Amino acid sequence: KIADKCRWYCMIAMAAIPFVAGDHWRASLPNLPTTKLRRSWVEPRIIAGCRAVPFVLFASAFKQRVRRVPRYAVVEGDAHATAVQMWLDTMIIGMGLCPWAKPANEAGGIRIVTSSASTPQEVLEDLQREAKKLQGWLPEPQAGSPVTTLLVCPSVEEWRDFENFDAFREEILLNGEVLTEEFQCKIVCFHPRQQASNIYGLNVGDEILVDVPGTGEFAGTVLEILGMEMKPPREIKTQFFGKVDQGEDGEMVIEPFLDSDHIATISEDNVTQLLGREALAPEDGCRSILGRAPRVVLHLLRSKDLEAVDDKKAFQALERNEEVVETLGLEGFDDLVKKCG
Repeated sequence: KIADKCRWYCMIAMAAIPFVAGDHWRASLPNLPTTKLRRSWVEPRIIAGCRAVPFVLFASAFKQRVRRVPRYAVVEGDAHATAVQMWLDTMIIGMGLCPWAKPANEAGGIRIVTSSASTPQEVLEDLQREAKKLQGWLPEPQAGSPVTTLLVCPSVEEWRDFENFDAFREEILLNGEVLTEEFQCKIVCFHPRQQASNIYGLNVGDEILVDVPGTGEFAGTVLEILGMEMKPPREIKTQFFGKVDQGEDGEMVIEPFLDSDHIATISEDNVTQLLGREALAPEDGCRSILGRAPRVVLHLLRSKDLEAVDDKKAFQALERNEEVVETLGLEGFDDLVKKCG
């Protein structure tokens, strides 16, 4: 900003020089021989040329300034936002997949906008602007402000491949945590071809299987996820309660430790499986299908609102969603998503 101001002040000073120089040159004309050529052709052109310089300078500076201004925008009510609105109304609210969505929608607190960004970096900048509107640092958003935002992103060509989008979620969005520190907001991702990951959404208290190179596989409980704001793989503080072996029938057997002193910090990359949450496994498909939407959607939520969610109610909602998917079948559920537009 300081450099821009200095540049403009210099432009103003340079622009004034031709006026002064032109007037000085005209004042010196009486001392020069008077000729018809000078009066009719030379003098007018020199004066006009001098006084045209300021306009050229200002036009050049303005053009450069305009080029530096990024042209990003979000729009409401277009075809993409309409498809996501239908998905929200008919499935998320209509089928009761999220019990918190209906009251927020009735209060006018859900904002759905389409990003015109065509690169992941531009989308991230749109996310930051939208996160600021949610006022996550306040206990409650101000009256008339949204409480949650669905940012629709149809224009990033590389995200048509889910693996590219999943890499963006993991490496750039830091599994939804990238805006937590600055804006106190978290991000939940949806994609038309969503596929769940075993370690996606790893939480404190989860029971996991960990592969320790050269030693074997162990079962443990997540005590703490270190560096939530860091790029994966993160460090997981784990309390191990048993060693994993195979029984005579080939099934997994956990031989429990006699004490509880087996605590270590391991890399997220060493987590091989979640225990007791079979619905999260990719082969089950339930969690994959629940993460699908008619467009790529980045759902911004205020961290304070998530912290206020009752864990028991959240678990009941998860169980009910699994029943809905089981009733409709994976293909039936996917067809409903596609019909939204």
